[in-house]
Amino acid sequence: MSLDLALQRISQIQSMIAPLHGGATPSSAQVGGAAPPAAAGAPLAAAATTPVTAPGGVAPTSFSNVLAGATGTLSAKADAMLTAGQRTFATQLAAETGLHPQVIASWMLAEQSGGAATSREAANNHNWLNIGYTDSKTYGASASVWSDPLAAAHATAGWLKGQDTVDGYGKASAGVQSILTTAGQSPEVQIQALQRSGWASSGYPDLPVLFRQISG
Repeated sequence: MSLDLALQRISQIQSMIAPLHGGATPSSAQVGGAAPPAAAGAPLAAAATTPVTAPGGVAPTSFSNVLAGATGTLSAKADAMLTAGQRTFATQLAAETGLHPQVIASWMLAEQSGGAATSREAANNHNWLNIGYTDSKTYGASASVWSDPLAAAHATAGWLKGQDTVDGYGKASAGVQSILTTAGQSPEVQIQALQRSGWASSGYPDLPVLFRQISG
């Protein structure tokens, strides 16, 4: 993780902590849709736990989610739903791209989960975001880079950045490369970038729901 990104993550955490210590409440632009300031006389605990729904249908960034993004860790729920290879892949991809680990976990579950993920793990295939698996044909699926989750995450990060890291498939489209412009921003913004990137023909309509389920 770069120094600039680390400082940006720390700033996000400080923004979430400030209201708990009587500091200025950050704007929604600073923390990706944080709850508004409590009304005068309202108990702080109640105000802090009042749910707020973001316009895109994604739950606003909680302190635990900001902390997870800063430390590159997965929630307990995400950890339980992923295979060992997926967990390794997600942590490495988050470190190399700056994308929120919970967003990456949601993204992987939208592509592979349950028995399908278990079967892929058994086949030693760690292409967890299905790069090269298109609606018409599959490209580069047999590349040796997918046999190791760390190498697979590194290749995926490079491909997202516009590098030619997947043999037989070519470089990512401009829409896909735009995903990483949201690195360090709120999970809501990152999910919206994924939905409009063209990665999946469906547009990932259930991705916000998956994110809420594993965020805990």
